[in-house]
Formats: sequence, C-alpha cells, structure tokens
Amino acid sequence: MNLPKRTKRNWSANNQIFSFLLTTCLSLLGIGCVSKGYSYQGNPLFGWMESSGEVRTTDPYPILKRYPSFQATDFEFPVGGKYAEGYYLAQKFGAENGKFGGRKHLGEDWNSVTGGDSDFAAPVYAFGNGVVSEIADYGGGWGKVVRIVHHHNVGNGDFWFLETVYAHLHTIDVEPGQLVKKTEWIGTIGDAGGNYPAHLHFELRSVIGASLGGGYALKTEGFLPPTRWLMQYGPKDKSFSEDSFLYLIEKGGTL
Repeated sequence: MNLPKRTKRNWSANNQIFSFLLTTCLSLLGIGCVSKGYSYQGNPLFGWMESSGEVRTTDPYPILKRYPSFQATDFEFPVGGKYAEGYYLAQKFGAENGKFGGRKHLGEDWNSVTGGDSDFAAPVYAFGNGVVSEIADYGGGWGKVVRIVHHHNVGNGDFWFLETVYAHLHTIDVEPGQLVKKTEWIGTIGDAGGNYPAHLHFELRSVIGASLGGGYALKTEGFLPPTRWLMQYGPKDKSFSEDSFLYLIEKGGTL
C-alpha cells in the first residue's frame, strides 16, 4: 500500500490537524476513544479489507535484523491510552469459560466502561515497538486480526522475541512488514462481524508464529498474562494490577 509522501516540514502541522479532526469526529459519534494526554501516532487507512479469508504475512526476522536498534524496551496498554483509561477487563487471562468446557482464556478481553458497542471503532494501539507479521480477515469468531513481533530488550544483553495478537477488529490500519512504535494506531475495535459486542481480544505470546488457535485451551503454555507483564515492563507513573480494571459495578461504583 503506497502512502502519500509528506515533507518533514509539514508533518507536525498535518498530524495536529488530523488528530484534532479525528478526535472531534469520534466525539460526535459518541466514541470517547482518544484518551486525554495520550498522543495519537500513525496514519489510519480505514477499512482496507472487504472480504473474509484474506491473509497477508511476512517474515519479521530479516526486518528486525535490518533495524537492530528498533527494540521493544517497554510496553503500554493496547486500548485507552497509557493506563487503559475508560476500559475494563471483561475477561482476564487464564479465566475458565464454561462455554468452552472450562478451558482457560489465553488473552485479555478489553471493553469500554460505557458498555455495549460504545467502543466500536475506537483505536487499538501497538503494545510495543515491533514489526507487523500478519494481517488477516478470518471471519467467524476471530474477525480481523493483526499480529506484531517484538524484539524485547530485557537488559544485561538479553533479548526475547514476543508476539502480540489483536483480534475482532473493525479495521486494520497497518501492512505486513511495517515497523510500528509503541502506542502507534494499528486498527480499531470491532465485533468480529457482529459475533460479539464490540471489544478487543488481546494476546501476548512467547511462541512466535504458532497457529491462531481458538483463544482458549486447557493449558496456557506459550502465552503470557498481558497486564501482569505490564506491571513489570509497563508505565511506572502509578501502580496497577488486573484488579485495577474490575468493572465499575463490581467495585462499588468507583473506578
């Protein structure tokens, strides 16, 4: 996909204008998705996929080798800004689901505290610096999916490879092979073609390129708990845990 060229001189002004228009339009639609104090990055290419079954992939390793300094040193939430403002964990990592024979949830489901489909088309952000390895429209229970591979610098000369999966998307706004920065806009929240109320299903994986699977399994090997991971490698301005994102009613009216 060819993007329009922008000169360095005009980028800042154009980006500010676009951010203002985007925020205004989404506000008029009743979507409070651009968090205060959370800078918008990226250039959305809305709705490029029109049919299910399309899959585009690339090998991320040669790209990461070509750009050795493009590392993921820290991470932030994929929705709502730095601390997932306005969102709650509708289903935690490892939660057992009776609908799937007690199998455990392999990711996290993020919903807006305003309920229903109020977060439909809200931004989804890259968890950390990485390379887009796959974009697909699987239809069915997965809907549109983005995968990103991260070369994580844990310090002391140690590096890990991680993969993040963003599912049930309304739009995909990146291409395979694209370098994306932490917090960069990569897509929008969807409902997997009407299969669910709008939300983001998000997975953090330690095994790269494994089959997409079913989102649930009897064991969680190869998957990591995202919010617990952020407690170690995420923003440090304030403390948080999975319990910080309990639904409003569950916390007695305070968030």
